[in-house]
Amino acid sequence: MLPVFLRILRMISAAFWTLGAIMLALWIIGRLFNDSWRWSQYIYWIPSAFSILMSGLAAAMALSIQLLVKGWEQLLAGGPPEGRPPIYKREARNPYVLLCLAWGLCGAWSGVFEHRLVADWISRDNGRDRKRISNTILFWNIGGKAREGWVEPLRSIDADLVVVSNQTNWDVVKQFRTLEAPEATPDSGTPAAGEAAPPHPAPAVHPTNNDTTFLAGLFLVHTRLKLREWGLATLNIEQGVGFDIRKANGRYENRDPGYAMYLLFDPEGTVKQGTGQPFVVWLVDFPSDPSLSRQNVTREARRAVDNWKGTATLLSETPDSKGEPQWINVPSEQLGRRGFPVPDVIIGDFNIPRGSRSLNNFVGNMQNAYDQAGVGYTASYPRKVPFTQLDGPGLSSLVRVFIPSDIPFFHIDQAFIAPSLHATRYRVMNLGTGTHWAQFLEIQSR
Repeated sequence: MLPVFLRILRMISAAFWTLGAIMLALWIIGRLFNDSWRWSQYIYWIPSAFSILMSGLAAAMALSIQLLVKGWEQLLAGGPPEGRPPIYKREARNPYVLLCLAWGLCGAWSGVFEHRLVADWISRDNGRDRKRISNTILFWNIGGKAREGWVEPLRSIDADLVVVSNQTNWDVVKQFRTLEAPEATPDSGTPAAGEAAPPHPAPAVHPTNNDTTFLAGLFLVHTRLKLREWGLATLNIEQGVGFDIRKANGRYENRDPGYAMYLLFDPEGTVKQGTGQPFVVWLVDFPSDPSLSRQNVTREARRAVDNWKGTATLLSETPDSKGEPQWINVPSEQLGRRGFPVPDVIIGDFNIPRGSRSLNNFVGNMQNAYDQAGVGYTASYPRKVPFTQLDGPGLSSLVRVFIPSDIPFFHIDQAFIAPSLHATRYRVMNLGTGTHWAQFLEIQSR
């Protein structure tokens, strides 16, 4: 009976070894091929933390059971043989030991290069110079329904530019406008509660505090910087099959072409002060359909912003009849440039994991803010692990023991910085509602 039990243990050990080897192989394939092809993007999307953790646990279990079986067999045989070689020679070719060594090397590589675990030891201030102007940006794709009091965290963060996307309900817009300074009052002509928001309401500019707050497309924007111009583009990204695991039928029925927006600020009071050049921020929201090739998505998105021929909204130098600032619409052909202005920052929901090669098609030589100022495990979606629902109790007590519900899997909300600037702070934050964590960015000039 005992030898049968040992054979069963060996089979279990081999199964764990196979699982660990498969997970490690998938991780390596993902690092090599990245999302260069449609088939490889799904492998690359498996989070490194999950692959490495699962392969490590499987390898450790396989080796532990293997050593247990060997020890048991030696006891049955009357003890270890005389004059056997030391363990480092005896186990040098043991596939279970080799898998653990390979896991250790891959885990160390992922920790150092993908998750920057030693970055905090090397540079604690990320090159921050307190004598230079800093600008802070908060981007939050709420995604789901906003809970009561959702604006309060935004007020406490106090960023120069706050962007909330995917919340076009007018009640939400009115709550968002409370971010303005106390002396600023909402426009008297706002729709009543329950009414739909107009597609492009004029930005509210308040001379007493320089706050500008408005809704454009799916982007809610609040800034205390001097906004001079903005434009919105529909990216017209080719439609996929509409796969969406969040829906009961697994399909996303609405058209999601992707959106982008640029904000052009006066250099005064920004990191471009003294250069004579405006400070430009791009906001993006790419389609979430996983059936789409991310290489195609980023190429199509870049073509759309480079060939944009929409209508820009400019702050007029001439005040209105009441002496207040007014905004005017100008065709892009009259701006003397083609497409969006060159960005200093690109921030938003890319629906593409950090490190994906496809991102280079859109951002060019701009660098990911996480690579400059981020550290450790960082992900932004989903805010709640989606076993039964994204926002709410969601998980059974047993599952919560093993998988905390507030630890997201994918870092798809990202920010990219132009070479003339650098990020001095970057982090994601759980603001307590919606489907995404928010990302916070601080930048300075080099």
